[in-house]
Amino acid sequence: MSESLRLDAREKAELVERGFVLRSGVFATGELRAIGDACEALVRRLLMAKRRSKHALGSYMFELQRQLQTIVKWEPGDPDVVQGLELFAHLSDSLQRWALDRRFTQPCKDLVGEEDIRLFTEKLTLKRAHKGGSIILHQDFPYWTGVTKAAARVATAMLFLDDATVENGCLEVVPGSHREGPSPRRALEGLGGMEIDPTKYDDARLQPLPVNAGTVIFFGPFLVHRSLPNRSGADRRALLFSYQPPGLPHLRDLLMNPQ
Repeated sequence: MSESLRLDAREKAELVERGFVLRSGVFATGELRAIGDACEALVRRLLMAKRRSKHALGSYMFELQRQLQTIVKWEPGDPDVVQGLELFAHLSDSLQRWALDRRFTQPCKDLVGEEDIRLFTEKLTLKRAHKGGSIILHQDFPYWTGVTKAAARVATAMLFLDDATVENGCLEVVPGSHREGPSPRRALEGLGGMEIDPTKYDDARLQPLPVNAGTVIFFGPFLVHRSLPNRSGADRRALLFSYQPPGLPHLRDLLMNPQ
């Protein structure tokens, strides 16, 4: 069964050519409801926690919850609305189990190039109805290269918990951008300097990817992508698990317990 979940020859060719692979109907409605409920329960738990200082870094607003060893991302335009979470599988047995689901891990083995892979980080993006803002044009690689020697080999599986449309801020990608290496970045300090410089990038190359709930997109760290605001009356949520070669620490250990 596990072998049938690996990338087939057509998907491997798409990965080389476009830098991503889309699979529709990977998760059924009941599974999406269970995953979504686990995510929303986690959000409620974190909203009940004592608030820490929020910091605007680049295009994002972060709150480091060191006691819970997680990071809350807030909407910069509405800092009372959660934009996302990162580093949270340790807080949810359910989401930890989903991270090990073979529908995520088996295809990612082909992207990482290893038969044994490990979770590197996990993210939840929450584009709330009429409130969810943009995710800036970026590649994942610059954010990771300073913390792990395997940054170039990290593979991400992104599950859409809701239908993603142009109106509600679906993912937009630049096919083939993974072959171009790191893109020109903004001349800013800190995390702002990780973002792609929009004055040096042709955003006409971006391709919207409207997909149905239950779709998974697999991609590596050099794919250029972004998403625009949610202008619809429905949430657009997505869960991302990123995997790396074995023998390397989780991003939580690297950020929360630096040596």
